[in-house]
Amino acid sequence: MNDPIRSLRSEARQLTRGKLPKAIRYPAAFREAAAALTRAQLDQGASMNRVAGGLGLPARSLTRWLQQSAPSVLRPVTVRPDPVAVTPPVAGPVLLTPQGVRVEGLDRDTLIAVLRVLG
Repeated sequence: MNDPIRSLRSEARQLTRGKLPKAIRYPAAFREAAAALTRAQLDQGASMNRVAGGLGLPARSLTRWLQQSAPSVLRPVTVRPDPVAVTPPVAGPVLLTPQGVRVEGLDRDTLIAVLRVLG
């Protein structure tokens, strides 16, 4: 085991001594150091379980600390106006008969004439 791992493992033992697993509160500096070391180990190809075992910490805690310490990923965005705003056709009256015939696009007077013929 290398020195940073040994050091963090020793500190983890001191923090957990005599406490129930759910009662352990790791200091922020410890969490950040563990996350940085874990990230470096994962980049070298180690598994999360192997790193957690080496540090004597739960893998779920390390995973959560990695997520919390990850920098926010922001990407530049350019806002552009719509090139051509497509306007929907003006909605006019639509005739839908009980037989399922649909008539649209007629002006009001022509539609009334069609209704009289059908009625």
